[in-house]
Amino acid sequence: MHAHPSGSSAGRPVGRSLALAAGSALLPGLAHWVAGRRRAAVTIFALAVLLFVSLVALALSTSRVELLRLAVRPSWLAAVIGGSLAVALAWVVLVTASYRVLGPVRPAGLVQAGAVLVLAVLSLLVAAPPVAVARYAYLQRDLITDLFADDPSGGLAAGGGSGSADPFAGRDRVTVLLLASDAGPDRTGTRTDSIVAASIDPRTGDVVLLSLPRNLQEIPLPPGPLREAWPDGFPDLLNGVYEQATERPGLLAGHRDRGAEAVKQVVSYILGIPIDYYAMVDLAGFERFVNALGGVTVTVTERLPIGGLTASGARVRPVGYIEPGTQRLDGSKALWYARSRRDSTDYDRMIRQRCLIGAMVRQAEPLTVLKHFQELASATKKLASSDIPRSVLPDLVTLGERMHQGNKIRSVAFVPPVIATGNPDYAKIRRLVQRAMAPAPAVTPAPKPTASSPHPTASATPRSTATPRATADAVDVDSTCGIG
Repeated sequence: MHAHPSGSSAGRPVGRSLALAAGSALLPGLAHWVAGRRRAAVTIFALAVLLFVSLVALALSTSRVELLRLAVRPSWLAAVIGGSLAVALAWVVLVTASYRVLGPVRPAGLVQAGAVLVLAVLSLLVAAPPVAVARYAYLQRDLITDLFADDPSGGLAAGGGSGSADPFAGRDRVTVLLLASDAGPDRTGTRTDSIVAASIDPRTGDVVLLSLPRNLQEIPLPPGPLREAWPDGFPDLLNGVYEQATERPGLLAGHRDRGAEAVKQVVSYILGIPIDYYAMVDLAGFERFVNALGGVTVTVTERLPIGGLTASGARVRPVGYIEPGTQRLDGSKALWYARSRRDSTDYDRMIRQRCLIGAMVRQAEPLTVLKHFQELASATKKLASSDIPRSVLPDLVTLGERMHQGNKIRSVAFVPPVIATGNPDYAKIRRLVQRAMAPAPAVTPAPKPTASSPHPTASATPRSTATPRATADAVDVDSTCGIG
């Protein structure tokens, strides 16, 4: 007879050996212990316990915010990829080595093929979890390195990124310009039809959205290259800044996206506040992103036509409608909910776009995001661009947590009757911006009802279904979207 790895002259049954090999995947070292390799069994078990305890300790000692900060660091993601693949390989080696050390009877024919198949399946099962972790880490790292530029200077100009305990210390506001471009086959060039500056108080998390209409006229240009390029005044609407800037070779050379940089500088000058970064999404690719999430639920307050207006402004027959009511929209209808303007004003569109963004953020279930992460990452790479450097991402994660714990989001839209888009009062816009960014007034809790006090009824606080009228004051975004 042939000698076996176990040292015995007769091998163990194949079925029992396979069962012990499978058990070793859950209790590392089991097969080696049964085979008499006690020292090897203890070493394997100790290493497995050390790995498990280390992961548990990391999870328990690291806050959710810190984990999110790590998840936007490419170097840490690369370490996760390498470590996960190493664990997967180690577990596959453990399973196959466990089978061999048992010295099973050497099968032949169909039995041998079956044993190989079972070992292959076991290897795939034990490798699947760490390989899945490596895959998600790779997709995340690929998204970050593609979407966000490297920043050798190290973060915010005001103090660097990610290194200090409070990277925004001493700053009154951090402002990110949110742009939505609407390029399509029926349009010439790229126009930024949604322009919102999100200004955040880094101490309290207070957020103010400052929305400018796309058809703002008499655009003032900041001193420097833009004013030198158009010394006689800008010849287009606000949503034409992007296209006009990209059509001038050499203008704002050196920037990742010259058109977006031009919009950022112009909006900063209009609002009278510094803008740190921009983030731009392409509405044409937005449909794919919503479909990857499985749709989005919104409350439609009025009947919205799908189509019905050409690029030249001519009214034609709509191809359909989005009916009023709370409903789940697929990607196509969500896009039309955001861009429909045949029977709406620009202010109506701006409100709907803010409601849609808020709904997507709230409804992005973690399991849904993980399930469709590859599609979401692919869609994001194709429809988004930004000048936010990678080194600042961890700090923005911390800022996002403060926003989550802070006050509700407030919004001001500079549209009629607050601002005449044909002849804007830019001094008034700057005054309203400063008023909106003043600390939000504290909310006094309502007194608790007593037995003698009347109880409010549902009809006492009716909810309007019409689009609210624009005001000069900052309003709560959720209240305008029928939320809360």
